[in-house]
Amino acid sequence: MTNFKKPVLDRYDQETWMAPVWKGAYVYNESVMFVGQNDCAPLLYPADKIISVRSFDLKTEYVEGRDYELKDGKIALKEGTSIVPIPEELYYSDNKEFPFVIKIMKDGVETSVFFSELICKYQVFVTYAHSSGRKLFIPNDESAKFTRLLGKLEKGEDVTMIFYGDSITFGASATDMLGLDPHTPIWARMFTHQLAKKYGYTVKYVAPDLPSTLGVPDEPLVFGNRGTITYINPAVGGWRVVDGIEKFDTYIKPFAEQYGCDFMLLAFGMNDGGNTPEQEKDLQKQLLDKVYGLIPDVETLLLATMVPNNEAVNGWYANQHLFEKEFFALANEFTALGKHIAVGQMTAMSLSVLETKRFRDYTGNNVNHPNDFMSRLYAQVVFATVTGE
Repeated sequence: MTNFKKPVLDRYDQETWMAPVWKGAYVYNESVMFVGQNDCAPLLYPADKIISVRSFDLKTEYVEGRDYELKDGKIALKEGTSIVPIPEELYYSDNKEFPFVIKIMKDGVETSVFFSELICKYQVFVTYAHSSGRKLFIPNDESAKFTRLLGKLEKGEDVTMIFYGDSITFGASATDMLGLDPHTPIWARMFTHQLAKKYGYTVKYVAPDLPSTLGVPDEPLVFGNRGTITYINPAVGGWRVVDGIEKFDTYIKPFAEQYGCDFMLLAFGMNDGGNTPEQEKDLQKQLLDKVYGLIPDVETLLLATMVPNNEAVNGWYANQHLFEKEFFALANEFTALGKHIAVGQMTAMSLSVLETKRFRDYTGNNVNHPNDFMSRLYAQVVFATVTGE
């Protein structure tokens, strides 16, 4: 194993949060959630050594041997632990307020399971060393598709970036959006901040000021004064790609006309599970036609969604995992027309994560939102795809 560089673990830290989980011999603050006292939580990699286990807000550090133990590469609770698991009777129960939300099969019976945007309060964060050789998915280097954006950043020229999608791009379940410690920014901002940090830029936020969009910080975030990244995010929770098409002239056109647009990220699909892959491809093409009709030279990332709860039996887990392949075919069609477009592979990443972890360990609502840890993977995948780093 390589030498351990002590990370910042007790609060949000840009460098620690953006360290790619597919590289190196250490994983920092990976989330898990215990259901009942006897649950044993798997990790991305079988752990050789646990370095730290912290509460969801990172303020409390638990003690190995007293609160938890390493068992066959997984983490298990000790009797009398200070870690509070979600009780089985709460996790596996009919939710009277939201009885329709999420159902799984348990012991051959269709059972409702816990749904909440505050599920993070039952999760803990684990930092550990590993040497298993397990190969996690590695994003493609698509930096050749973003030469104009990266060239401007290299030269210190101002750029504008627009993010358009559903609740995941909106930032649902990120602790900063919820107003909870450790206030991890939504992933679109994390990605933008990492670019600003790399190139010594200031991030200027434009408030969408449209129904159901998320507010932005009042003040710019300064990593340097070489140039300005203008950040615009009019994503809306619950939207399908058809909503993105229908509302394009209201939610995108005014911003692109006023500020220009060097980089457009499109991230619909989570709510389109009922579409066939062919239907989804056709709708995404309609959206891209609008994008390029308005901004012919924009460089575009078509971001495939993480998969929803793979245990769901009541419709949530449907065709989402089939869309990414169609996105590549669509990107190839636009590339042949001279457009700069690439695919971000969060579907492939989330399926790779599910090979060893459970959905409940990294979800923000137990249905279809990422928690802080999975939001970090979103930011890491997008950054690696766009920059090649």
